[in-house]
Amino acid sequence: MIEINGKVYPLWNQFIDQKEKWIGGVLEDFGDSMDRAMFNLDKSDLTTEITDITLVPNGTDSAFFSIEGKDFGCGFDVQYGGIPGSQEPGWLTFSGYGGHKFRIKEKEKKN
Repeated sequence: MIEINGKVYPLWNQFIDQKEKWIGGVLEDFGDSMDRAMFNLDKSDLTTEITDITLVPNGTDSAFFSIEGKDFGCGFDVQYGGIPGSQEPGWLTFSGYGGHKFRIKEKEKKN
């Protein structure tokens, strides 16, 4: 497990440990509450292939969790982000600061 600023983040570390099952999958961004209020978001513009998952220091007492994609990335400070209880089959949704929501889907398994 990665230790950051003297702390371990088991929930977020599991994504780092298992990143290979997500890399090549789909990242879909729904924006935050202001994005949704101001724009008619088109899903095709907000979907990309996952290229990495990171957990890095954010200041001296926290960490930043990020899902990186070919075209954009989504993330949050671990103090303000989480995984809501309501989930769609096949997807894992995250919520961040300001109502930001995004979700990921594992890469397709090859037979």
